Amino acid sequence: MHNAPQETFSCDILSLSHDGRGVARPQGQSGPVVFVAGALPGQQVRARVLRRKSRHVEADCIEVLRPAPDAVPPLCPHADACGGCPLQRMPYAAQLRAKEELLRQTLRRIGGLDDSLVAAPLASPLTRGFRNKMEFAFGIDAGGRLLLGQRRRSGHGVVRVPECALMPSFVPRLVERIEKLAADSGLPAYSLPNRRGSRQPHAGFWRNAVLRLHWTESQAPQPDDPTAYADETRWRAALLLLTSPGDTAQRRSVRRIAETLLQEAAGLTHIVHEERAAPDGQVRGERRILTLDSLPGKNDAARLRLPLLGHCLELDIASFFQVNTAAAQLLAGLAAHAARGTLPASATEALMPPTAPSPASLLDLYCGVGVPGLLCVDADARLDGIEYDARATELAARNARVLSRRASYQAGDAARLVRKLSANHDVILADPPRAGMDAQVIAALEQQKAERLIYISCNPATLARDAAQLSRTWTPEAFQPVDLFPHTPHLECVSLWQRRI
Repeated sequence: MHNAPQETFSCDILSLSHDGRGVARPQGQSGPVVFVAGALPGQQVRARVLRRKSRHVEADCIEVLRPAPDAVPPLCPHADACGGCPLQRMPYAAQLRAKEELLRQTLRRIGGLDDSLVAAPLASPLTRGFRNKMEFAFGIDAGGRLLLGQRRRSGHGVVRVPECALMPSFVPRLVERIEKLAADSGLPAYSLPNRRGSRQPHAGFWRNAVLRLHWTESQAPQPDDPTAYADETRWRAALLLLTSPGDTAQRRSVRRIAETLLQEAAGLTHIVHEERAAPDGQVRGERRILTLDSLPGKNDAARLRLPLLGHCLELDIASFFQVNTAAAQLLAGLAAHAARGTLPASATEALMPPTAPSPASLLDLYCGVGVPGLLCVDADARLDGIEYDARATELAARNARVLSRRASYQAGDAARLVRKLSANHDVILADPPRAGMDAQVIAALEQQKAERLIYISCNPATLARDAAQLSRTWTPEAFQPVDLFPHTPHLECVSLWQRRI
């Protein structure tokens, strides 16, 4: 590749970037680094330039000239178009090694930390059919007809995925039926605003369909029983339809579709309609319009149950919950042990009940619907939870009552609420979103006299950034990654910190 602009070039892929793109240096170490979407280490590819930046080039793989020596067949026939599983041609063991190395490099480079504290990732118990939630987007096919599928790789277009390997076999058929009914409504798919400065406004009605599995049996499965999580007969589905704001006729159209689906689709028990006016691609409703269910005796069609460490926890259809149910058991088990001062390095140990005493008090920051914080303490411990979403804190309080925990929850700005706390806690559990913790939140936590801090991160870059500030007050003892997202570059990590003397 030369300095002059050109459309395509060939290159060898040397490594993997934090977001799953292949890394190449066609001009050697003195030239710009090139990030190639759809390319993997060991491949030689032909790539097309998408964007040239001051210090790097962004490109898309258009042809694999030489496959990686250890390449495996892709999970599904949509591998070259769908952006959902960029690592699926890597053997799973190689995926884990690559993720571990990315975590180590990030902690060293950004956080200035000792990477010898990083353990090998705990593997996901399932690598197919492991997701309890999938987000689908509405779009337009080549013939101008509405479609429902996944975002294309390196773009905002949508591609149908009738053979998706990440959810049960009935999901593609259900997606196909949703697509048909939405297309027959005559209402258009939503189009995202043009990112390149076009004056063309966003427009359209149908935005997203979110399918979520939920557990309907009275007893939760054993945490170490992945066959239960893979058994399609033991799960039911809930559907969230997200649209732009509609008039009375458009809302009636959505209701008719929802009623039809509940009558026709076996295993579909709940449907919720929400609207979003913001001109963006976020899959998050701003206003709830409709809730319907087919289960007798229900008074809230939006409420679901998911199993965690032998308990069934309640959540709203729009609540955050780990999408890999089987691997979520490992993550919660690690947190429960870490709250008592140890961080297991094996899946077997992580799923064993902790034997050490429970902390007397715990601050659960970014608590969501209360887990895993509620599973980190005994019934007589004091637990204070903080979460921005008021709907989530209401569910956390319900879960606390079911588990007989002495918990209190507040909704609002984390830094402000931490500063207002009247008592200190023995342990702090922080499970922030991908953006990590705000500097003001960390400063507020430093005023707490907590002996121990547990940080659960889904983003190595923001973990490393926050670690540099946390190190002023706490000493890192261990980092235990867990793979909740096979075939993607994403990685969860539980880290354990002790307060400096």
